[in-house]
Amino acid sequence: MKKFVRLQRFTLLTLLLTGYATSYAETASDGPALVVVVSIDQLRRDRLDSGFPGGIGKLLTGRRYLNAQLDHGITNTCPGHVVMLTGANPATAGVPGNSFVDRKTYKARYCVDDADDTYGVIEGEGNRSPRNIRVTALGDWLKAVSPESRVFSVAGKDRSAIAMGGQKPDAVYWFNRDSGKFTTSGYYAESLPDYVQTFNGTTPEVDGHLAELPARWEHVDARFRPDDYEGEVETYLRVSGHPLRSGDEIYEQVYRSPYVDQQTLKLASLVVTNEQLGQGEATDILAISLSATDTVGHSYGPRSAEGVDALAKLDVWLGDFIAELEAKLGAGNVLIALSADHGVAELPEYVTAENRNACPEPGRLSVNRFIASLYWNVYREFTFPFNRPDKLVVFGGSSFTINEDLASELGVKPDAVIAWLDQYLSGLPIVEQAWTREEIQQSESEIGRLLRNSLVADRSGDVMVQLSEDCVLTPGGTTHGSVYAYDRDVPMVFYGWGVKSGAVGGLAHTVDIGPTLANHLGVPMPTELDGRVLLLADEVVDANDQ
Repeated sequence: MKKFVRLQRFTLLTLLLTGYATSYAETASDGPALVVVVSIDQLRRDRLDSGFPGGIGKLLTGRRYLNAQLDHGITNTCPGHVVMLTGANPATAGVPGNSFVDRKTYKARYCVDDADDTYGVIEGEGNRSPRNIRVTALGDWLKAVSPESRVFSVAGKDRSAIAMGGQKPDAVYWFNRDSGKFTTSGYYAESLPDYVQTFNGTTPEVDGHLAELPARWEHVDARFRPDDYEGEVETYLRVSGHPLRSGDEIYEQVYRSPYVDQQTLKLASLVVTNEQLGQGEATDILAISLSATDTVGHSYGPRSAEGVDALAKLDVWLGDFIAELEAKLGAGNVLIALSADHGVAELPEYVTAENRNACPEPGRLSVNRFIASLYWNVYREFTFPFNRPDKLVVFGGSSFTINEDLASELGVKPDAVIAWLDQYLSGLPIVEQAWTREEIQQSESEIGRLLRNSLVADRSGDVMVQLSEDCVLTPGGTTHGSVYAYDRDVPMVFYGWGVKSGAVGGLAHTVDIGPTLANHLGVPMPTELDGRVLLLADEVVDANDQ
C-alpha cells in the first residue's frame, strides 16, 4: 500500500489561512492509489439492480445508499455534476442550470463558457473553463495538501468534464461532436498530448478511435415495450439498427448512441496508462462522466429498447474498465464512487398507456405553443407595438428574467411584470406553481427549499416555473429538470478501498459525495460546505431493502 498525504507537513495555520477545515477519516494514513468518480448521466435509481453482470453489478456490491437524491430543484446536467465533488449546492456554486441570464447584457450564457479567448476549445468553437463555478472541488482540496497528486477528468460532454475536474486539474477532455475528436480548451493546455492526438486520428472514423465502430447500433426489443414506440425521436430511426457511420452526421450519431461511452472509457484507460495514474507516491483522482444514458434517454426514454441496451452495454464496458484498473493497481488500491447528475421523466406516451400519467393534459405538450402563447400575451400587455416580448422577459436557466433596462425604457416597473408573469403562469393547467424569488426565499415547503438550493442571486431568473408532475415540454422523446422524484432519485454507491459494504437507508444526497470522499481520504476540506460527511468505513447498521 502506498503512502498517502502526510498532513503533518502542513501547519494548522496554513490550513486556516487557506480556508480549509481539518476533517480526518477513521482510516489510516495510507491511501488508495486511485480514486475514480463515475457519473452516469440521467441514470434513475430505479433502473439499477444486482442483476447487472458487469461493472454496475460489481459496484452495487459496495456501500449502496438506497434513498440517494439530488438536494436541489433545477435538475440539469451542469449543476448536477458541479455538486458531486464540490460539496456545494448550485446556489453556493453559482450554477443555477445549464445556462443563466447575464443581468448586465440580458443574454443567455452557458455554464462553462468564458469570455477569455485564450481559453478557446482546441479544434473547436467557443471558449471553455470552470471559472463560472465559484467553488473548488475534491481534486483542488487534494492538490492543496498533496501537490504531487494528479487530477484528470474525461466525459462525453464538456460541462460534465469541466464541472467534475474542479478549478486546477491536470487535464480535462471531452468529446467534440462536431469533429468526432476528444478535446480540451486553452484553460487546461495549449495542445493535446500525443496519445490523445493518436487516439483521435486525423479523421476519427478513418484512422482514429471511431474506425472500428460497427456501421449500425443493433439491439433487441426491450422487456418494457416494443422497440418502435410512439413519441420516440425519429432522427436516427426508432428501431434497431440505428446508423452509426452514415452520411455526414457520423459524430452526432455516435454521440446519441451507447458508443460515446465506450470511447470515453477507452480514453480514460489511455489516461490511466499514459499518465501512470495510481502509480506515484500520492493518491490520484480520475473523474469520468458517461453521457450515453442521457443522449439515448432524451431520444427514446428510460424504458425503451434503446435505453435498456445502452445501459447493458455500459455495464460490460465499465466492468472491463474496472477489471483493468484492479489488475494494474490492485483490487484493494482503488476507491470508486458511482452516481448520476439527475434522472429523467418517462416517455409521456408510455406513462399514458400505463394509465399513470399525472399531467393535467396527458400526452405530449408543445414547448413552442407554450412559449409562443406566453410571448404573445407579454407583447399585448407590455411591449406593443414596436418591442419584442422576448427582450423584456428573457428565458434562460429554467427561469424567466425581467430586462430592467428595457422595462425602464417602456415605463414599466419590473415588479409589475413579475407579478403579471406569476399570475399568468400560475393560471395554466400544466403549471403546478410559478415561483417568484420572494416566494422561494420565504417558502417553508420542501419544494421551496429545493428551489432555494438552486437560486443564485445574480444569475437565477425572477420567476421559476414548476410544471405539474409528468408534464413534458419537448417535441419528441423526454427530458428532465423538475423537482419531482423521477428527476431527483439517483444511485449513490462507494466501492473499494476502506469501504464497508452494505445497503444504507435514510436520505443521502449527491452533494455529500465530495465531503464523504475527502473525509474518507483524510483530506482537509473547505469550511461551511452544503454537503455532509457519510462514514464509509463504519459497519452498516441502517441496512434495509426498501
